[in-house]
Amino acid sequence: MKHLKALVVKALMIWAILWIVLSGIYDVSFMDSTIVGVIIVVMIYVLGDLVILRKIGNIAATVADAGAAALILWLYLTYMDYTNDIWMLVLIPAVLIGVAEWFFHIWLLKADIVPDERKMK
Repeated sequence: MKHLKALVVKALMIWAILWIVLSGIYDVSFMDSTIVGVIIVVMIYVLGDLVILRKIGNIAATVADAGAAALILWLYLTYMDYTNDIWMLVLIPAVLIGVAEWFFHIWLLKADIVPDERKMK
């Protein structure tokens, strides 16, 4: 149940960023912003939050999450032919997701949703 709560919080956080930046500023369709948001949420929750955060820490998990979000955004937006100003379409949301993930990871660790395995040794 605690992972479901974390996924909902993460999804709302990422969708807000993508809807404001991609749909609000760059005229990417709302549906495309939502679809790429779902892909990002699932991929970086598993990779960044459940694997890297617990084993390596917040800095590495944040960098991995922002990097993975940028890669997913670039692949998806290129595939959907949003190639006008692609670097800003990728860079701005990826940086904002990285900042949001930093605070999200702190919450995950404090609420003991994801255990810090480095402190268990």
